[in-house]
Amino acid sequence: MLFTSVAALSIAALASAATVKRAENIDTTILQYALTLEHLENAFYSEALAKYDATAFANAGFPNWVRKRIVQVGQHEAQHVAFLQGVLGDAATAPCSYKFPYADVAGFLGLSAAIENVGVTAYLGAANKITDPAYITAAGSILTTEARHQAWLQSAVLKGSAWSGPEDTPLGFSQVFSIAAAFITSCPETNPTLPVTAFPAAAVTGTYKAGDSVHLDFTTTGQTEFLIIFSGLTVSSNFINVDHYVTLPANLQGIAYGVIATVSDPSELTDENTVAGPIILGFGLGSDEVSA
Repeated sequence: MLFTSVAALSIAALASAATVKRAENIDTTILQYALTLEHLENAFYSEALAKYDATAFANAGFPNWVRKRIVQVGQHEAQHVAFLQGVLGDAATAPCSYKFPYADVAGFLGLSAAIENVGVTAYLGAANKITDPAYITAAGSILTTEARHQAWLQSAVLKGSAWSGPEDTPLGFSQVFSIAAAFITSCPETNPTLPVTAFPAAAVTGTYKAGDSVHLDFTTTGQTEFLIIFSGLTVSSNFINVDHYVTLPANLQGIAYGVIATVSDPSELTDENTVAGPIILGFGLGSDEVSA
């Protein structure tokens, strides 16, 4: 089954837990980062639900329970925002202005599935940076909720595969933020500065499947460059030739993420040697296939 790369944004909320106290130091930074992204997700659902009523969903071929469930998902995200604002108090970052690239109900739902999947990667990437055990528990509880959202959207609504391989994929702060930054048009000047970098965009040209030689669209540095692919807990390095072609690993399944870098060793990857990305890569996993 062939897929095109999906533009997505990410969600990294640390959600409700009544016993969690006000965070300090690194946890405060993570919470501000989480709220920045959670504001984005909240705006995404609020905008779409205001734009598309039940009739619009029905005219697009979706049963009435789909929109009703999307309302519930949107309520979850609004609750995440309220929780984070409550923890951070007057210092809480404010929402930005956004532009989301969907033109109809089907486009919104496809992007929603991608959002939820990136949310899982964001939680996983942040988990080992959180110092307060109560926040780790809160993050874990919302991680599983985001995974439930994604599985429902991908299977019940879009009639696709509800999961990827045996492990989900963690991404770093700047990698996640770079996906979100594509949909942020402006932010209040009073918002706290986050220690993240928004990398230039990159994409795969055309359709593809695992094992294909594909063309990458990105602005080169002129140095030797590699596509570093994150798939579950496996990270691979793949040489990009001078014409921007790279061969994808043949064992990729589900959702993977790729960044372009000037280092071949994934353990040496940093924000400074990242050239562009992430690219969100989609590979189908049918019911008759065995997960890698």
